[in-house]
Amino acid sequence: MPFSFRDSAQLIALEAIVGVAIGAILGMLLRLSTRRDLTGAWVDAILGAIGYAGGAIVTTVSPWRLNTVTERVGDTIVTTTTKRYPHPYQIAFILAVFLPLVWEAFCLRKNRRKRLSQR
Repeated sequence: MPFSFRDSAQLIALEAIVGVAIGAILGMLLRLSTRRDLTGAWVDAILGAIGYAGGAIVTTVSPWRLNTVTERVGDTIVTTTTKRYPHPYQIAFILAVFLPLVWEAFCLRKNRRKRLSQR
């Protein structure tokens, strides 16, 4: 049976949930370590969702050099060639971590400048 729109939507929703969890946990840890208010961690959760789901989707539809895998199954040699990056979830995880980190660094720098200008 072919992959349906419903299956795609469920997969994207699950990817977004994983991204929300990664972003929220990372945002809370960063905000606790810098002694800032935890209410801003929801932005990190959204960025984590965008990073994970977006990274997985963009990586699977972006062209990549040919990747050929050859396996021996019993007495048969099976060769598979794809034109897509073989590990999209690694890129998705990196983006789900990277986007909240960049946002927190930006906010920390903005707060530091604000405190310096008030002196």
